[in-house]
Amino acid sequence: MTSNIISGIYAITPDWEDTRQLIIKTEELLSNKINLLQYRNKKANKQLRMTQAKELQALCHHYQVPFIINDDYEICGILEADGIHLGKDDITIEEVRDKLGNKIIVGVSCYNDAERVNEMMASSCDYIALGACFPTKTKPNAPHASLNFLEHVVETSMKPVVAIGGINLDNCSPVINSGVDAIAMINALYSTDKVSNKILEIKRKFRND
Repeated sequence: MTSNIISGIYAITPDWEDTRQLIIKTEELLSNKINLLQYRNKKANKQLRMTQAKELQALCHHYQVPFIINDDYEICGILEADGIHLGKDDITIEEVRDKLGNKIIVGVSCYNDAERVNEMMASSCDYIALGACFPTKTKPNAPHASLNFLEHVVETSMKPVVAIGGINLDNCSPVINSGVDAIAMINALYSTDKVSNKILEIKRKFRND
């Protein structure tokens, strides 16, 4: 079931403090049929994160798109979000399952770390994320995950694989062709005025894979 959920265009929110701007842009993405949304705001305080997460979750429910929260298990639990995404320095998968139950979607970042990939493959996580595929403004010092690495993980993985990091319309084709289940994007979706055309073109690339 999770393999069907984790697919296609995986939007991640930028660190915007303007909630109205965030909601307007996110609704534009949702109305153009992105497949998943992750709320991530590393600059906001707890109160703003809760406010934004509530409004985004309501939008996701309206458009029937899974709503995932980045690392904040407390907000995730209060809102009963569909999923949580964890980095290597966040709460463990076991702790998440203990606090939030077994039904919640748990995604984990594996970067370009083959050892961590193997560890997560044996865990109860629902998907793994690899990257950065390309240089990214969001994480300028992120480790690079090559296309060869993506292809190798996809070939051996029993879990859905998400590619992340600097992916846009101009460079997404080889990433999609590596066989990943989904591509995660922030700036390529939130910093464009022609989002409907971009989403349509990316979906075409997935269909032609």
